[in-house]
Amino acid sequence: MSLFGRNRGAVLLGKVESLQSLRKSREALAQFYVFLGVLDSKATGLLTVDAVLAAVLLAFLSSPEAICRLLHEPKPARVAAIQMVLECQVWLIGTSAFLCLLVVSVSWKMLDKVPSSPTHEHDFSEELRRLANIVDDRTRYYWVAWALTLCVFLLMLAWWSWCYFVGAAAVAIVWWRVRG
Repeated sequence: MSLFGRNRGAVLLGKVESLQSLRKSREALAQFYVFLGVLDSKATGLLTVDAVLAAVLLAFLSSPEAICRLLHEPKPARVAAIQMVLECQVWLIGTSAFLCLLVVSVSWKMLDKVPSSPTHEHDFSEELRRLANIVDDRTRYYWVAWALTLCVFLLMLAWWSWCYFVGAAAVAIVWWRVRG
């Protein structure tokens, strides 16, 4: 693999030119890359949400005094419980962010499984199978990341309403919508 030079993409160019005459393979490859693009966009958005939630959580975790200020009567057991929930949320959001990074990573060489001079549709079958597996894996990573972020969000609403005794209705509404 060369990072410099005029002919870095020559092999890929030949494969893409051969692909132009093979309509079914071309359309299938295009569809898989559309799927990967959608997953990439969704994971990037979720990664942004994860970053905001992590910043809020870390701001509270960095200062036990901030937690005490939230509570009207700061009892050590209550502060410790909230701190434990916050730490759990940081781990969950970190795992979600890691899974999002797995979704957006480019970890394969484009058209690597295609022979140098493809002439038939079946020459692209291994590449299509590999892309199908990548799309399936990344879809699952995204689902798990989304579920973890949702858990963090719901826990954040719960402890916020627990601290302020406000927002319990919001937690109930979100829970009802999720179950719904």
